Amino acid sequence: MTRFPKLHAVVAAIAILAGTAALSAAQSNSAAQQAADAKEIHDYQLTTDKLTRYEGAAKAVQKILKDNPALQQKLDSDSQNNSGPNSIAQSAAALDKQTQLVAAIKSAGFGTHEYVVITYALMASEGYVAMKKSVPNTPLPADVSAANAAFAEANFARIQILAQETMGGN
Repeated sequence: MTRFPKLHAVVAAIAILAGTAALSAAQSNSAAQQAADAKEIHDYQLTTDKLTRYEGAAKAVQKILKDNPALQQKLDSDSQNNSGPNSIAQSAAALDKQTQLVAAIKSAGFGTHEYVVITYALMASEGYVAMKKSVPNTPLPADVSAANAAFAEANFARIQILAQETMGGN
């Protein structure tokens, strides 16, 4: 159970999640967007090749952000969403404003949209596997496919190492 926050920190480190804001009057639109995003994350197929490429991109992004605190602050600012958690599109748009990050992500063969989706898919799948280790009958969440859960379970240690390496030593 303590492993999920480590992978979540990867996401927080690149500021593509803003899940602490209160929901606004547009809650129904937000709920519809969250459902659409959950389906896209669920349908995304994690593979060994994608994980290998993601490792390179995530480490490059983390290094850029660690070396450029002002860039981290700008990304944090661009990622603010007062109507609830960021959608995939909002998260990708925040990354798109940072050319250094875009270059690092593209060098691994991803666009920012796919980079956000794989980040969420890894986080959700790893979180599910970690929870299942503590509570064996944990139901599969809407944003985790059975195939991605199996992938995360088979690559659990590797995903944990990635999370630790991309936390910037925190």
